[in-house]
Amino acid sequence: MAQVYSKLAADFACEVEKFSKSKLKRKAELIRLYEEALKYRKEKLFEELVFTAKYVQGLMRAVQAGTYSSEISNIEQIKKDFSDNLNKVVVQIKEIIVSAGDEMKSHFENTYFELTQQGFLNLSELLNDLEWSKMYINERKRKEKH
Repeated sequence: MAQVYSKLAADFACEVEKFSKSKLKRKAELIRLYEEALKYRKEKLFEELVFTAKYVQGLMRAVQAGTYSSEISNIEQIKKDFSDNLNKVVVQIKEIIVSAGDEMKSHFENTYFELTQQGFLNLSELLNDLEWSKMYINERKRKEKH
């Protein structure tokens, strides 16, 4: 049964990678997260995670734009929303991997959740991949309707 989840997760990541035109930076972790979501019936949580990740990416772009532009008047609210939703992403990832082995949990803890510049960069790259996942899922849903 584990092989089935692995194949489904790998196929999903390959489809997202093809859709993104090879822009994924953390494909292995995307596979692991999706595999855990499938294995423990947390597909809905995974969908919430990719939604939140896409939202966080949009907020990050707004914060970056606001840093260089005086036209964005509510930058403090955007920063607060960004911080709140970044924490939400971490909680969602932890919920998905709660039943995973210690090695995987430790990997995510050390690679993505440490409050360091490298940790934030790694998390940003994972969020990028999750955002591509959300865009891929949206595109797939649109095609299924037509």
